[in-house]
Amino acid sequence: MSSTIKFQFEDNQRHQISAIESVVNLFEGLPRQSDEYVMAGDDTIANMPPYMLLEENWLLSNLNTIQHNNGLAENIALDVDEGFILEDLDAKSVRFPVFTIEMETGTGKTYVYLRTIHELKKLYGFRKFVIVVPSIAIYEGTIKTFEVTKAHFNKLYGNDHVHLTRYDGQQISKLRGFAGSQFIEILIITIDSFNKVSNIIFKPTEKLPGEKRPYQYIQETRPILILDESQNYRSILSRSALRTLNPLFAINYSATPVDKPNLVYRLSPVDAFKQNLVKKIEVLGVTEEHNINNPQLRLALESVISTIYGLSAKVSVLVNEKGVLHPKTIEIHKGDSLLEKTKNDYYKNLIVETIDKLNNIVTFSDGSQLSLNEPGENTLSKQEIFRTQISETIRYHLHKQNELLDKGIKVLSLFFIDRVSNYTGQDAIIPKLFDAEFLKLRNICPYFEKLDPSEVREAYFAQKKNKKGETEFVDTNLIEAKKTKAEKELEKAAYELIMKKKEILLSFDEKVSFIFAHSALKEGWDNPNVFQICTLNTTVSETRKRQEIGRGLRLPVNQEGIRITDETVNILTVVANESYRSYVENLQNEYVESGDAPPPAPTDAKKSLAQRNDKIFKSKDFQDFWEKLCTRTTYQIKIDSDTLVKDCITLLNNQQFPEPQIVIERGKFIITEIRLELLEIKKETAKIKVTITDTDNNETSFTRWFKEQDDLYRLSKDEKLKGFKVIEISDKGDDSAVIFADKGKLTLLEPIVFSTEKSQLTSPRTVQEAQTTYPVFNLIDRTAKETQLTRPTILQIFKGMREDKKRNIFKNPESFSAIFITTIQNQLADHIASKIEYILEKGLEEYEDEKIFPKTKKYPQKELIEGTKNSLYDVIQFDSDVEYRFIENKLKKDDEEGNIIAYFKFPNSFKIHMPKIIGNYVPDWGIIRKDSTGKYKLQLVRETKGTMIENLLQYPSEKRKILCAKKHFKTIEIDYKQIDDRVPNWWLPE
Repeated sequence: MSSTIKFQFEDNQRHQISAIESVVNLFEGLPRQSDEYVMAGDDTIANMPPYMLLEENWLLSNLNTIQHNNGLAENIALDVDEGFILEDLDAKSVRFPVFTIEMETGTGKTYVYLRTIHELKKLYGFRKFVIVVPSIAIYEGTIKTFEVTKAHFNKLYGNDHVHLTRYDGQQISKLRGFAGSQFIEILIITIDSFNKVSNIIFKPTEKLPGEKRPYQYIQETRPILILDESQNYRSILSRSALRTLNPLFAINYSATPVDKPNLVYRLSPVDAFKQNLVKKIEVLGVTEEHNINNPQLRLALESVISTIYGLSAKVSVLVNEKGVLHPKTIEIHKGDSLLEKTKNDYYKNLIVETIDKLNNIVTFSDGSQLSLNEPGENTLSKQEIFRTQISETIRYHLHKQNELLDKGIKVLSLFFIDRVSNYTGQDAIIPKLFDAEFLKLRNICPYFEKLDPSEVREAYFAQKKNKKGETEFVDTNLIEAKKTKAEKELEKAAYELIMKKKEILLSFDEKVSFIFAHSALKEGWDNPNVFQICTLNTTVSETRKRQEIGRGLRLPVNQEGIRITDETVNILTVVANESYRSYVENLQNEYVESGDAPPPAPTDAKKSLAQRNDKIFKSKDFQDFWEKLCTRTTYQIKIDSDTLVKDCITLLNNQQFPEPQIVIERGKFIITEIRLELLEIKKETAKIKVTITDTDNNETSFTRWFKEQDDLYRLSKDEKLKGFKVIEISDKGDDSAVIFADKGKLTLLEPIVFSTEKSQLTSPRTVQEAQTTYPVFNLIDRTAKETQLTRPTILQIFKGMREDKKRNIFKNPESFSAIFITTIQNQLADHIASKIEYILEKGLEEYEDEKIFPKTKKYPQKELIEGTKNSLYDVIQFDSDVEYRFIENKLKKDDEEGNIIAYFKFPNSFKIHMPKIIGNYVPDWGIIRKDSTGKYKLQLVRETKGTMIENLLQYPSEKRKILCAKKHFKTIEIDYKQIDDRVPNWWLPE
């Protein structure tokens, strides 16, 4: 039996704490509601008495403070939902505030709102919550998250009893228990369960006593609504249904909210990628070229849209241009002839008869139809695309599992298919293709060598029993709003099955590693260890890219259930049945549509790998240098306790300990738009206009000619243009284009437009100080835990502080604690760095040369520059402008002049061991260079920084590591020095 991995939840993730505090602080100043409050004349326990209201000006004031602190635009007035409830129930009008939390997929949105529920109960006594979800998938996913976080929250909140009621029309009596309970009660319900007056929840029933209808039990609790995926509840009907529950207030939670009333917290996709809270993305596009033998199969409906001229549809077709057929997306209207639109004789009888937006169908004059998301035919060419996609997914999976086996991380791959018959039944092609490719490739990874393909794959589809009692797998509608009740029930069973196996799939005891699911599983379920997503569709997927990649964005966990934050590990590979550039362009457009700049651009999985220069690698000079670099050392630390205590006291006596205060500021939320336009191409150069405008009416622009390898950022010195390096200029008339490195394509007809954000805050206009004191926790114990110093030593430091400084602990204990502990930590780290001594040990550090310097190397999400004849690889990664200039102006120049013998950037897997409080260290550059006379070979290690002065480094930890590194390299007799990119004789010793 497979073991189950237990997720280890972290309670101190800053982005999650900020989201929780942003909601909780809305009600700062509200008295805690009585635990014994019972509504008069009934046994219903409500969040607040019926006669009490949340005062809107007070809420607005709190909201503005939170928005200011979070860098958001401040509301002038409080946004409220006001209007009538569902018709035929009551003429009642309801008014309540709605707040918005925007969090990128994969960053713990469900965890955040479940923990927010606990905080609202703890601080204000609120206890009745209704979680509204748009689909069965999210319904099951939320329940699963509730179950796996229960022990975690029990530990945080002292086993505070929480009861989850799963709304079921067949067990309507549960609503009475929800209404009367004194504990935290959570009701989870789909919007479809209460958005029509015909729903069971609105009908009288003998299952409940008295004359009250089921929904009235919810109304009387004045519930707090948690609206999961809130963009799904924008219709008039949905808003009326939500009002019918008589909420005290509602909180929207979504990664892609369309409306953002009272936005209190925002974690954008850009934030998530920058903070390494989700996996980076790379894309492998699989498309077919030079096969136009059946244009009819290339005809597909992409979308139906409403315009001022009426309905239109976008269809993918093959157009005939000068006798050449090629794929293109065109827009068609009623009465249009595809023959005239495409000049393609294959479409000569196809005239648009009707366009149906409700059902997403286009009907032609010959009676044929095109439907959105309709599976196409399984032609041989399609099967070959499938085979290639499956093979590449398996290959990536096996290599990834090899890489992560020692880290205790089990790799999963997720396949989306849009037609269940492609997987089930005697003629199903996908299992056949998978099994054949797996048998070919399984030897790549020893873990899979002896496993049969049928043991490692499993499918999760909706299923039912036929008249013979046999299990049948069925397709369900891809469009949520069109699913029948029967389809929803079948999907619910499929989701329950995969949810139960979510943790089991993470264990190496479970052989299943490749998961096949119907395309309807694009929401509600994910697994942190999905590293590959393969979209097996018989037409190009028209689903939202963000929805697809969301199934694998979460950071992975190891066999102990602990999150892995290594960004070199956390890469999600999407194997798509369309071109890489098409997929990336669509994905980035979705981020732009949601008001964001694109995330760090997905890397091209087929991009050329960096190649090792074996002439350098196998040379005696390099091998001798590398062996010397691997010399093993150990370190000794002699702490002078008296000096440490004295220095800490001096620093603490000079610290400023701020008192609690409210700084009232008003700021502007400014959106900056960058627009790149290709004006002309001439003689392998491109004329590009760059326009930068913002909502504060600022505008700048410049126009210039660019050639291949020009970098717009470096030429313009504008940070917003980072990554726009010209790698190709294509002069093809109307199809002319400029290709940027991982930033898409700029054509004559299609400019590149994207947005970035920034906030501008005015100076504080008032400061209000809190005149009070606070209870003090055990500062000494906390500091001992964080610093590993003894309690007597810490107590000695505290006692040595001036009395006026110590008294600050009562005014602001947490702020005092932060400064107290940080000051001691920094001083201890400085003390250790100054006292540390390195000693030679026998033997060498054990590095496998072929692993640390592989023959080929991939650099995901990094900036690269071409190498030179004596660089270890033909491309070099650089992490800063200083490094870029050092390579260009020093190393390359010296190499051209014959002074360089070999050089390389140290890989992250090479570490110089340092005390934990300082952290291990990876140097920048290893270089073998001739001396000034040209007679001797210098073995050099250089650290490139923006300054030569250690005390001016950006982070104190950098100085400490450099101080320790100097001692380490001196011990092993290698010349080490910190330099900047301007020092002339950078190779000379310290």
